[in-house]
Amino acid sequence: MSIALIDFPDASTPSASALSFAMPGPLDNFDLVIWRPAALAEIYMTEGSSRGGPVVLRVRDSQRMYSDIRFWRAEFEEFLGRGGTLVVLAPGFTTLGLHTVQDIVPCDVIEALPRHRDLHHTACEASDVQCDVGEPFHGFFSAVGRHFVAKATFMPRTGQPIAHLAETNKICATYEYRHPGRVLVMPELRGTTTPPDSAVVVDALKDLSARLRLDARVSGVAGANPVITDEENALRQQLAEISRRRRTLQTEEAALLKKIAAAAFFGQLEHGDGIGVVNAAFHALHALGAYVQYGIGSTGTLMFEHRGDAYVLVLVDELDITSVERLQETLRQSILPWAKELNCPVSPVVLMAGVAARRIAQEAAALRAASTVPWLTGTALKQAYREKSADFWGTICKREAQDARGR
Repeated sequence: MSIALIDFPDASTPSASALSFAMPGPLDNFDLVIWRPAALAEIYMTEGSSRGGPVVLRVRDSQRMYSDIRFWRAEFEEFLGRGGTLVVLAPGFTTLGLHTVQDIVPCDVIEALPRHRDLHHTACEASDVQCDVGEPFHGFFSAVGRHFVAKATFMPRTGQPIAHLAETNKICATYEYRHPGRVLVMPELRGTTTPPDSAVVVDALKDLSARLRLDARVSGVAGANPVITDEENALRQQLAEISRRRRTLQTEEAALLKKIAAAAFFGQLEHGDGIGVVNAAFHALHALGAYVQYGIGSTGTLMFEHRGDAYVLVLVDELDITSVERLQETLRQSILPWAKELNCPVSPVVLMAGVAARRIAQEAAALRAASTVPWLTGTALKQAYREKSADFWGTICKREAQDARGR
């Protein structure tokens, strides 16, 4: 039986592989996974507490943890769907503070566990563990229960209680069969647990998992080593290989879907209407490192700052290019609110983009040749976005100047 230990205390178990929540990876080759969520407060960088509330992760690590939670939740789902056994050592604290764009929000430390809200877990004072249910759980806790300390209680919506706080009816451990896999939520290990003790606990969980799975074994008694037949071993290797191939295809599929969505969205710079053009330009400029805001008093403008200079991008249409005077007035009216708002020089940029650009291309050519104001096409902005140019504005200006000379 292959075992994965996710941020588990040091345990010298030959069949176990050490993983970390902060370094997501596939569980294709494992039958038993033991996860210690309390380690989340140790493996990510923290910045203290928020107004006496939970420990708060730093901004960058908050974003990392959001991503890691999404990965592991999906990975645990697939692992259970392959018949795996997931053991979660429930910590006493229930939340960490994570930065979002707007605020610091609480995040449940076991949020990566699929259907974690069904547990209704609450922190409690450290307590001994008592098991009064039948086998195989009674034998397990009789053998290694002294190494556990309950720091959380549960009111599970599904599954069955398998242990309580000593001398109480408060649930501190649960078991749920999620066909074809299993989820065991156990108390935390005591802080005094030694590496040899941890290895004993891992071996006991391995035995418990095998007994719950009704694996082939010499006898049904606790402690009997599960027998992995050649047939089962070959089938498991085949399953792991298929899982790896499926994951590769899913990764390629996700990448293609992302490219298709980007092509459709940023294609608006060449073929979209006014609102679509401005939205696509906003995201393109932001992705290129510019600070961008939607225009004041107009849906056809964007203000962006790049390397200390402020610009207002002005999307022009048929009415704006009827004369040089009309164009100048449009640009003046567009930059005036931002010049007052920022109290600094603001430069206009003419944006020729979207479906309207093709309609007015001929009329605009003469104005553009005589203009000293930068002109930007949707095609040039889209190309800069594709190239992820470090000096996107300089690249755009150079390309546009070459195109203008070519015309």
